[in-house]
Amino acid sequence: METVEKNKKVSIGYSLKDENGAIIEEVPESFPFVYMHGCDSVIEGLENALEGHHVGDHIVAHVPYDKGYGPYRKDLIIKVSKEELRNIGELWLGMELEMVRDSDMTEFSIPEDPRDIYNKSDDEEDPTIYTIKEIQKETVTLDGNHPFAGKDLTFEVTIVDITEPTVTELETGLPDEYSEEEGDEDGGFDEDFPEDEQNNFGRHWR
Repeated sequence: METVEKNKKVSIGYSLKDENGAIIEEVPESFPFVYMHGCDSVIEGLENALEGHHVGDHIVAHVPYDKGYGPYRKDLIIKVSKEELRNIGELWLGMELEMVRDSDMTEFSIPEDPRDIYNKSDDEEDPTIYTIKEIQKETVTLDGNHPFAGKDLTFEVTIVDITEPTVTELETGLPDEYSEEEGDEDGGFDEDFPEDEQNNFGRHWR
């Protein structure tokens, strides 16, 4: 029987609840979330809870914020002028923008690929994705915290499948389902992959 362990490809359905028991994210078993275990694909508290389990197991994992998305940081709330965002076009609350910095300037853009959202390398101290929280007359308030930062969470997870990864998956730490090779010619998702999951892919447990 296959076991959830490092470098195994794991498929799971789940519901995610906040401190009040409200469901804030959900993925059905019929279209499970697929990840590479032990490759920093999911938050520490959840990965630890899934370790050693088998297909068909149902796990309830209570994950405190320090084992999840960390504390909510007020220093990641910034205000920018609307002039700085003129290249974006229409703005709305909840819109996610990518910040790109170089030596002498900062620019914001719309992420081209939903898989880019909340994905960052370990040596990056600052977030690259900001969410619009308020729109004022001349300025826009942006929040660089993950939407689940500062929250104690409860995951109810069912393990749908555990398989051996391909060579490519071992090299990249990313399931082939979400790689450019498995998508369309522009690096998108398979047409059968639910649109809601495409839009939320990068958010999962990053």
